[in-house]
Amino acid sequence: MLFLGLRHGFDPDHIAIIDGVGVRLAQSNSRIAKWTGTLFAIGHGSIVTSVAVMISMFSHSWEFPKQVWEILDWIPGLVLILVGFLNLRMLLRSSDYKPKGLKIMFLPKRLRESSNPMGIIIMGAVFAMVFDTNTQAAAWAYTATTRLSVISALLLGLSFSIGMIITDTLDSRILYLLLKRSTDQAEAFNYRRKLGWIIVVLSIVVGSYKLISVAQPQLALAENILTILGIAFFSVMAIFYSIIYYSKPLENK
Repeated sequence: MLFLGLRHGFDPDHIAIIDGVGVRLAQSNSRIAKWTGTLFAIGHGSIVTSVAVMISMFSHSWEFPKQVWEILDWIPGLVLILVGFLNLRMLLRSSDYKPKGLKIMFLPKRLRESSNPMGIIIMGAVFAMVFDTNTQAAAWAYTATTRLSVISALLLGLSFSIGMIITDTLDSRILYLLLKRSTDQAEAFNYRRKLGWIIVVLSIVVGSYKLISVAQPQLALAENILTILGIAFFSVMAIFYSIIYYSKPLENK
């Protein structure tokens, strides 16, 4: 669940909202801009954990209709692939690329433009309650189907949330650093494009795998293999962030 949360932090919609809010606050409220990802992930994780606990409390008395799960299983893969091609189109058409998510457009404008820390936390909570249908759905389903205790569900939700907080915090801190140390913001734009290609590959590959595993369950990878892949992916992203963080400022090159 920890590595599931780490991967979920790289969800295109997370990156898009953190990028948009972080860039806007970098000049007006730098203290908050540094922690945009952290605040967003706290709000998101609190809802995921709460739902996991509630499901563990009531799953013994009701069954979620199988037909509904079968329909919902297709949505995450389709959304990821759509977001992947949306970002690919923007990368090919514009040099001033900004990460593009699908769910962000449904957020109220007033909330989307909030500079208040609580507003950013609420953004994360709203994403989890209304729009988010990706990896956390697997967490909820896992909690429900295994009939875990309340404490076990709480630990699962917290583990997922901690992983997501780590990833989203890294993203907002790196973006803030690049915006502050590059006078013409060229370095930040370059970072965005590199991150954009990662979003494209991740969205299309993960989305395709989700659809294939739904259509042909026998092709689904074992949990231990998925965990190893998650660790490998996070390691690659950690190296990517380290290279960006420790590279010399653009004006000194």
